[in-house]
Amino acid sequence: MIEIKCTIIQDVLPLYIDEVVSQDTKEMVDQHLQHCEKCREEYETMKRKLYVPLENKAPIIKKINKQWRRKKMIISIVSVFATAIILYGAFAYVFYYERVIPYSKSLIKIEMQNDNQLVSHYYGKSYSSVSETLPMPLEIDGERKNVSFISYKQTIADSPSRNLINNEKNLNEQNYIWEFSESEKIDAVYYVDYDEKKVATGKDSWDSILKRAVLIWEK
Repeated sequence: MIEIKCTIIQDVLPLYIDEVVSQDTKEMVDQHLQHCEKCREEYETMKRKLYVPLENKAPIIKKINKQWRRKKMIISIVSVFATAIILYGAFAYVFYYERVIPYSKSLIKIEMQNDNQLVSHYYGKSYSSVSETLPMPLEIDGERKNVSFISYKQTIADSPSRNLINNEKNLNEQNYIWEFSESEKIDAVYYVDYDEKKVATGKDSWDSILKRAVLIWEK
């Protein structure tokens, strides 16, 4: 009988374990394993590594499927949450984020009426709010004057350019009236974009705001 080298047997062991060898090769390996303890140990070791019983595969697959379903659920929840945040952010930006409407003489006119009531006339399509300060003493060209700052603000939804949202919302004139007690004190009204919070925290000042403001009415 021809002696088969162990190296040859060990080379074909993976195929032998998977049962994809010819009948002659199978018989040859069987005979060798009966007499060679070294190859038999190698066979047992290799068999444990390569062979996973069918009954052990099912729990592994179930575990993988369970983990995947859980991962998909988490991804779905995160996606829904992220979408909600984006939609809310877009809604808030359109309807709540305000910006100052640029000043123009044809848009805003301020006058003192016969009863000493100061009134601001707005001739634009729409606005969301008016910011106005109480009269404050500021030095202008070496003279102390009581100044009031004003600005009209709009959101995207209120913007005159948003005809899709603001369709036919054309108000010929909208008036803002100062308190009567304040009207008598005001010497000048300036139009400017300002933030009282920045002034309060020292990040801006009324003198600095005055420099970039537009004079729109003076007594």
